[in-house]
Amino acid sequence: MTTFRSYPLLVEHHPDEGGYLAFFPTLPGCQTWADSFEEAVQGAEEALAVYVETLLANGDPLPEPGPSGRQTTLGVIVRLEPAA
Repeated sequence: MTTFRSYPLLVEHHPDEGGYLAFFPTLPGCQTWADSFEEAVQGAEEALAVYVETLLANGDPLPEPGPSGRQTTLGVIVRLEPAA
């Protein structure tokens, strides 16, 4: 079975600290820091993939995506093995 989830992504510019924080409000701890907006989004994509892979490897459920509103969203397609 394949499922698609789209998670809201927030990217905040922190000029005093010289970079961008990208994080997923519905995925605690899934975040990245980068020098540019583009790098932050790319890092967030990689962080999302690792986060989801880790949840699945541990047998944990995938969180439900929250409302996206005006935020950017990144999607992930997950292939789930049917339960025996």
